[in-house]
Amino acid sequence: MNRAQLIEPDLEFIRELKTRGGEAVKKCYQCASCSVVCALSSADHPFPRKEMVWAQWGLKERLLQDPDIWLCYQCHDCSRYCPRGANPGDVLASLRQVAIIQNAFPRWLARMMGDPQYLLILITIPVIILGLLIWSLGSLQIPPGPIVYRKFISYEIVDAVFLLTALWVVICSSIGIRRLYSGFQMTRPLADVSILSVNGLKKHLLPTLLEILQHTSFKDCVVNRARYFAHLNILWGFILLAFTTASVATGIYLFGKQTPWPLYHPVKVIGNLGGLILITGALIALWRRLAYGSDSGKTTYSDWLFLLTVLLTGISGLLTEVFRLVNIPRLAYSTYFIHLVLVWILFVSLPFSKFAHLLYRTTAMIYTRIQRMQESL
Repeated sequence: MNRAQLIEPDLEFIRELKTRGGEAVKKCYQCASCSVVCALSSADHPFPRKEMVWAQWGLKERLLQDPDIWLCYQCHDCSRYCPRGANPGDVLASLRQVAIIQNAFPRWLARMMGDPQYLLILITIPVIILGLLIWSLGSLQIPPGPIVYRKFISYEIVDAVFLLTALWVVICSSIGIRRLYSGFQMTRPLADVSILSVNGLKKHLLPTLLEILQHTSFKDCVVNRARYFAHLNILWGFILLAFTTASVATGIYLFGKQTPWPLYHPVKVIGNLGGLILITGALIALWRRLAYGSDSGKTTYSDWLFLLTVLLTGISGLLTEVFRLVNIPRLAYSTYFIHLVLVWILFVSLPFSKFAHLLYRTTAMIYTRIQRMQESL
């Protein structure tokens, strides 16, 4: 005889979901239309129907330990065909926001980054740090002569700040991923699998990364196809810019090749292309949200903050080059300072903002790939 199980709804959790975009969750009456129309939902572990049930019941732990919430791209095929207007896509998006906060380290910083009342503090911190560094070097004045940004603040100082920030981001991200993985193991335990072995890389990690780079699953979405192009452009914009940054650092520190490099230099071409692709992706995403409203899904503060930061980072990066080429020192150096601030904000928010989807979705995709492979044996 089956034992009775006591279910204790977390009412505070339900209220938090509603404030983060899942306010229609109670409209769901379990017709399962959402799971039927979702092209990404699997037969063994369909979603988002079960997540809607758990959300209505306030089963916080079960939801936050569910890898399926990360397999959703919020394309809104499910919401379009929901006969009750329960917007399952928005509910899963709100679940991901809560999951980021719960897995984050430190958790209070994730809450700050998701709350508009702390925006000024978020901007002020890098302004003060970079401003003090420039002041300490005695270079608050516009440097005379040709525009060379290392005369305003040395690359060694900039790199030191961002390397320390990167170390901190890696530590925080690792803790968050570990918490997420442990949660998955609580609900769907796997046999021991070494992803970092040669066999593990071949079977699990590399195929997942290839799928992410191509956004293969996103192509199956129908209603909101523009999100596919927006996401793909933003992803590849970051990849090209990361390659450019690494190449420039290699050129400076290993070969002594100081910047600025000529516009026709291949690395320069890739960097400018990456910036344009990044801006294009952010503009597509913002246009969809402004032009199509609810058809593009519920837009939260976290969405706007991430997209606007991405857009302004790309624009400010290109303007630093434009103002240098047309020789307007005051605009060039001030724009460069703004660009550094925006890059720092984007960088430091990786484990805590919508940027964390890159980490958590990748983890969930690898986890479910392993699980499906084991279940098929």
